Amino acid sequence: MGVEKGWERRARAPSIPHFNPTIMKLAILCSIAFAVSLAADVPEGHTVVAQCKCSDLDECAETIATKTNNCKKKTECTNFLKEIGDATKIMACLDADHEQMMKVEACAKKKLNGELGCTNSATPVNLTIPLIPVIEIPSLEEAGAVPVGEQASAQAEPPLQLRQYLMCIDECTHDDMEVIPGRKKRSPATCAFKLKCALAPPSESTQNAYTECQKELGYDPTKGAADSCACLKSAGVNMTCPN
Repeated sequence: MGVEKGWERRARAPSIPHFNPTIMKLAILCSIAFAVSLAADVPEGHTVVAQCKCSDLDECAETIATKTNNCKKKTECTNFLKEIGDATKIMACLDADHEQMMKVEACAKKKLNGELGCTNSATPVNLTIPLIPVIEIPSLEEAGAVPVGEQASAQAEPPLQLRQYLMCIDECTHDDMEVIPGRKKRSPATCAFKLKCALAPPSESTQNAYTECQKELGYDPTKGAADSCACLKSAGVNMTCPN
């Protein structure tokens, strides 16, 4: 005779001979009472979700980074950049800015043992968080804030086409997060949204870690923003940068 599989043994396992319906009713009532009590403790407009595991977030972030790297080069996205300057140079500016921010984040993660809102515990705690409504990204046509052909004047904020480029990447990267055909959904914490888990709000230690890393890496956010603006301007983007 072969060795029985676990599910085969369970399938043939005899039922419990002595069953007390009163105990079962009490167990059910206790479960209902606990559920009602738990629900009553959750403020309106909030929900209870398990905290994200750092290992899960890292895996998700790696997948999204790969997709983003492919999406940012797609013609349907880069065409927006060609309307406002040298697409290759503009992408180089955005990449340099992103790389600097990732260095700061990597430094902070190291100081916090990887726990940036997530947990390394095998048994994550439940967190009460605000319900984040699904935000549908409008189609690129719907996003047109100025008439076609109208030239954007010099401005402090990036031109519309740059926002459209970033939105195009976002739609492409999250093409597996359908709400209805042709419409996508997004969240401030994409991976947490995809994994249906929660991130703890930034603690004082998290803020301190970022501040320390910015100093250690010699990164000044204000100067970084100015440098990024100057880079985009040199790539042909019509922008007014701070002195």
